Amino acid sequence: MDLSSLPAIVASAFFVSFATVVIPSPSTLAASRYAVTQGTRAAAACLSAVVMLDILVFLGLALGLQPWLRSIGGSQYMPPIAGTLLVIAGTAMIIAAPKDVSRLVSQRGKKLADREQALHGPFISGLLIPLANPGYWIWWTTVGTAFVHASRHWGRLGLTAVLLGFLAGVLSWYLPLLYALHRGRQIFSPKAQQRLLTIVGVAMVGFGLFLLWHTFTGIA
Repeated sequence: MDLSSLPAIVASAFFVSFATVVIPSPSTLAASRYAVTQGTRAAAACLSAVVMLDILVFLGLALGLQPWLRSIGGSQYMPPIAGTLLVIAGTAMIIAAPKDVSRLVSQRGKKLADREQALHGPFISGLLIPLANPGYWIWWTTVGTAFVHASRHWGRLGLTAVLLGFLAGVLSWYLPLLYALHRGRQIFSPKAQQRLLTIVGVAMVGFGLFLLWHTFTGIA
């Protein structure tokens, strides 16, 4: 089995994956909010759920479920639903920003165990947010599928290597992001954290409105 081209494909998977997650997305915006309101552990739980979903989708593609995933990502009802949910979630975030920061300040003296009990919420959000994002499915049913097909030539070894390349690219951004969010909680004042939450909310509303605009202009 010729393995000479496999390193190039794995390296491409790494850089493509890294370039994809560097762009702000609903998942990273949600993780930023959790970091401010509940702590870095909550943000890590959210992003770990996204990574787990990536692994499951990759395995699904490797097992031949690509036509089903394409039908989900290409369906016309996904963009307006996702856009509406993002607008609602972003608006709620903007309204709740002062309360979130006030609650954070009042709860800083609580035990760490109290925070760990609430990590199931961020984890579930980390699963649901990509599921509601049509861009996530479009990426996996196009770019992701292309890498899966390319790696099939080397069998399980190729699939495993490309999956590790994807994960390395994702973690190369998520780990520094978590560190930055952790440091931000120590540096930013409550007022600055409130502004950050508001900015994140505005970004989510803007992304949702873009999806809605793109949907309705396409229909027109």
